[in-house]
This record gives sequence, structure tokens and C-alpha cells, in this order.
Amino acid sequence: MAPDPNSRHEVVHGPFQAFFRTTQFWRRATGIYLSYKGAQTKAQALRLGGWDTEKLKEVHWKPHHAWAGEEMYSLCVDMRGFYLKVGQFLGARGDFMPLPVCERLSRLHDQVPPMPPAQTKEVIERELNAPLEDVFEWIDLEKPLGSASISQVHKAKLRKKKFSRRQRKQAAAYTRHIVAPGDDLGSIARANNVLVSDIERLNTGVGLSELQPGSLIRLPSSRDAHLGPSSSAIAAADARSSSHGPHKGIVAVKVQYPDAYPTMALDLGNVKAAAQFLQKTEIKFDLTSAVTELANQIKLEFDFVREANIMDQISSQLQRHKGISKKIEIPCSVPGLVTRRLLVMNFLDGLQITRLGDKTKKLSRKKRKVAVERIVHRVAEAYGRQLLYGGLFQADGHPGNILVMKGARIGLIDYGQSKQLPMESKLAFAQLIHALDEQNDSQIGEALGRLGVVLEAGDPALTSRMAYGMFDTRGRVDPFDPNSPLKKMAVKHFPSDMFFVLRVVQLLRGLSTHMGVNNFSTAHQWRPFADDTLRQHGLLPPAKLWWQESAFTGEA
Repeated sequence: MAPDPNSRHEVVHGPFQAFFRTTQFWRRATGIYLSYKGAQTKAQALRLGGWDTEKLKEVHWKPHHAWAGEEMYSLCVDMRGFYLKVGQFLGARGDFMPLPVCERLSRLHDQVPPMPPAQTKEVIERELNAPLEDVFEWIDLEKPLGSASISQVHKAKLRKKKFSRRQRKQAAAYTRHIVAPGDDLGSIARANNVLVSDIERLNTGVGLSELQPGSLIRLPSSRDAHLGPSSSAIAAADARSSSHGPHKGIVAVKVQYPDAYPTMALDLGNVKAAAQFLQKTEIKFDLTSAVTELANQIKLEFDFVREANIMDQISSQLQRHKGISKKIEIPCSVPGLVTRRLLVMNFLDGLQITRLGDKTKKLSRKKRKVAVERIVHRVAEAYGRQLLYGGLFQADGHPGNILVMKGARIGLIDYGQSKQLPMESKLAFAQLIHALDEQNDSQIGEALGRLGVVLEAGDPALTSRMAYGMFDTRGRVDPFDPNSPLKKMAVKHFPSDMFFVLRVVQLLRGLSTHMGVNNFSTAHQWRPFADDTLRQHGLLPPAKLWWQESAFTGEA
């Protein structure tokens, strides 16, 4: 049963609650796992009894997958935390997860029960240090745009107002504070009767999580100074009047659930144990490294200041490419309205890609094919440019983070999980993309080695199959398929830097499969970006100009 949407979001406190949560997860997860082992045994018996593959699929497996999908969905929604992220990931894997399971888990992309309005209002006002009406003309607290594992998002309109120079000076007043031994952000805020969010706003770019004794930070002036306008109200007004501000002042307000991290950390421990079990019994893949990398990234996801900086940086990098704004858009944060637990950004008016079917079903078959192919190619282009040019990319790949906007423009949202590829990894990945598109087995094997992927010894053709399954949407590595290369060749080590790249490719494979875009290849689409990067670093010869190509081939 789903949690009561009117109840407050709770956090795990103390050893008893942690033990209860861990026990609850293992009881429910083990039940689902054992049900599949039983279903496999029954399927073998039915096959011996004369059932063909089609009858097994429709009569035996389809109802079981539907039941299991509902059980997984209930587990994720009831327990929330990191299990929501796992469910979102599996719900996007239409390339190997059973369709009935995907259909149920896909609801996790945007249909998670949110915080009640009163609690949401309380969190936003605490972060902004101002009443909602000072900052927003209106905000829709009743119906979030989306709600997920650590936060929910609301649509709002910034308030437009003029402030005098005196009022601005009053709101910006601050004092300097010398950090004493043992000080942390919370203790400083309590001792000076100010809000943590106000300290963060005045110290952008300062490492407040690890304060050093003797360092100087800015503190807001006494609370009496805020009898005038708050800095948040002025930031909202400035954004409304700026030509680069949100269109008509419409914004998205991302609000973090209170104290969500301790629960997430506990869940990660359970997921890591489950990964170790599956790695030993079912799947020959380095799942433990993958979960460890996730654990490293999760803590960063709770810092919305970091997220805003990365989002703005990726947006700026993409806009450098000619014509990209006509195809892809990334939100930008609103200066002065970002804290570690609150992020205000411009609103992207689009439809989640998971709901695209309702819009395209009225099109003719030919027009629908053209539309969905254009959309899938543009999503892939957005990720390819991030990966192979700057190396900084949005790593939380699931369909709920992809919007289809007017004119088939693509909007990518949610940068909490983002990854910067080191230069060495980016170049090795570019070489792999080049080799995959060339379909050169020896080059593919060499590029995998440069990436740090360690496989069991095997023939080059099997190594290539594994590489296509991991890094090109043409391939397929289904851990449940008895003929999968994972059953024939173990992945002994998978580099942590590449785990989120793997997730991107899996997202695109799931999207292309679900949307019926056949023979789509990320390696082929990303080849020009990869070759550009390799040429810039002297790893490929310069491209021939068109007249050189014609002279060489003898063609006019």
C-alpha cells in the first residue's frame, strides 16, 4: 500500500528503526527473488508437459511479471529512499526487463507520493528565509510537477517588484565571522541566530562542509535588519527584470525532503549486499563497483548548490555549439535563489517522454516514425555532446528527466547526479566509440583495456559482443538471457568512472526499444563527436576536406 500523501516524510532514526527497515527490505526483496526461482522451476515442468514458448509467455510468465512488477512498485513507494532510484532505473530498461514490470515501475518516474503542501511550504520558507508571497506571485503546492527519491518540484511565478537602493543595501548587510575550533555550519547559525541557508547564500563557492579554524566567512546582519525586504525577494525581482531571466517569471522550484540522506545511506548498504549476492549467483558482472560508485555520487546529490553550478555549466557548454538551442535546452538556475536544499530554475514547458505516446497516437504511422526517431536522436545527441566534448554530463538517466518540448526540442532536467570524466577516460571512450562504429574487433578490445574494463580471457568476437552490449544501443547484454555474453565471459572489473556512461547507454537503449526505433546506434551517432575530440588531441589525423576527398577517390 502506498504511503498516505498527507503524512509528513519521515526519516530513519536510531538502531531499532534502521534494523526494522533493513529487515523489511530483505523480507520483501527475498520474496520477489524466490518467486522467480519458483516460477522458473514451474516453467521447466510446463515445458516438459508440452507447453510451447508462446503459451508459457502469455499464460505463465505475463501474470507473474505483472504481480512481481506491482510488488516491486509497492516496495519502492512504501520504503522510498534509494529503492526509488533502483526502481526508476529498472523501469527504464525495456531492453531486458519484462514489459509488465517496466509498465508498473515506470510510474516511479513521476508518480511518487509527495510531501503534503504544509510541510513543503515550511521547507521552502525556511530555505528562502522569507514568506512565500514575498518571493512568488504564486506557487502550486497542491500538485507538484514531479516527485522522486530525494526531492519534489513545483511550478511557480516570481514576484515582480522594485526595491530602493537603501532596501537593497539593508538586505545585503553582513558581518565577518572567524571560525573557531569545533565550529560547523549548524553551530555557527544557532549561536548567531541566523539561518544556515542565509550563510550559504553569502558564501557561494566556500567549502562550508569542511570549515577550517581561523577562516573567515560572512554572516547575515542581525535579524532586525531583515524587517526590510529579504535577499530572496530582491533576487526574485532581479530575475523578473533581467532579459536573461525566466520567461515571464515562470520557474521550477526543487525542494529537498528533510533529512533524507541517512535513510538513503542505509538503503545503499542493503543494495550493496544484494549486488554482492547477485554477482556471485546470477550475473557475472562487477556489480559491487557499480553500487560503490553510486554511493559516492549520492552524497553529492544532496547539495543543490553543486547541482545548480553543474547544470549552468552544461547549459553554457552546449550553447557554444551552433544551432543546438533549436534542438536541446538545459535549465538555468536563478541567482540568489539556490541553497543546499532548494533550487529555483527556469521552467521548461514540455511533456515527459514517457507520456509521448498519447500525443503521437493520432499521427499517421509514417509521421509518428519520423517524430519518434527525431526525438530519440536528439536525446542521444544531447548526451553524446556532453560525454565527448566537455566530459561533464547528466548521469541520472531515466525517462522522467527527459522532456519533449514544442518543435521536438528536448529538455534535460535534474543534475543532482552528474559526472565529470577525467581526460584520460574521455579519450579512451572516444577511441572505443570510433572502434565500435568501425566494427573493428581488435581496436574494440584495445579500447576496452584503455578504459580499464577487465574481462575474462575470451575470443575477440565475444569481447566485441560485450562491448556493444555495454556501450552501443545496437548491442544487448541481458543478464537473464541464457545466451547472454555475461553467462560466457565475466566482467572482473568495471571502472567507476564509466558506470554512469553505461547508465546513459542503457537509458538510450531502453528508450529506442520502447519507442520502436530499430537499428539505432549510439556509436554511429556519436562517432563525429568522438572523432572531433580525438583530432583535437592528435589521436586521429585531420579530416580530409571535400576537394581532397574528391581528388583522392577520383569522384566529381
